[in-house]
Amino acid sequence: MKFFFIFIVLSINIMGKSFEGYWLIPSGKTIIHITQENKEFSGHVVWLKNPLYPKRDPMESEIQIDRRNPDPLLRNRKVMGLKVVGNMKLDSKNSNILKDGWVYDSWNGKKYYGKAVLSEPDILKLKGSLDPWGIFGYSQKCTRIVSPEKYGLPLLK
Repeated sequence: MKFFFIFIVLSINIMGKSFEGYWLIPSGKTIIHITQENKEFSGHVVWLKNPLYPKRDPMESEIQIDRRNPDPLLRNRKVMGLKVVGNMKLDSKNSNILKDGWVYDSWNGKKYYGKAVLSEPDILKLKGSLDPWGIFGYSQKCTRIVSPEKYGLPLLK
C-alpha cells in the first residue's frame, strides 16, 4: 500500500508538467516545440544552432533544407519550421507516454514510428523505431528549455 501511494505521488509530480514546450535535442544543435493539436501532439523545429550548412559541405553557407527527403518535391523545405514529430497520442493507461505517432529525421530523410516518455518533469525520451513495437530504434533524451529567451524564442503561456 505504501509503495502504491509513493508511485501515485511521483506520477502526479511528473504529470504536473506537460509534453508541450521547447525541447533541446541531445546534440545541442536543435530545439523542437511540441504542441497539442486537438488530441494529438506534434513538434516543429524552432531553433538551429547552425541554420546554415557548415564549411566543406556541398551547400556551404546555404539555409539547411530537407535535402535527403525521399520525395524530390519535399527536398527544398527549410529545416527551420519543419514538422519532425507528429500524430502522437496520449496513452490511455499512462499520461506520461505519447504513442502511435511518428518521428522524422531530416538528416537522413527517414520517418520512424514514434513514441515519447516524460520520464522526469523536464526530461523527454523521444524514440524513433523501424517497427511499430519499438524494438528496433533509437532514443534521445531531450531536455526542456526553461529559459527560451536565451535562444531568442518567445515565452510560452
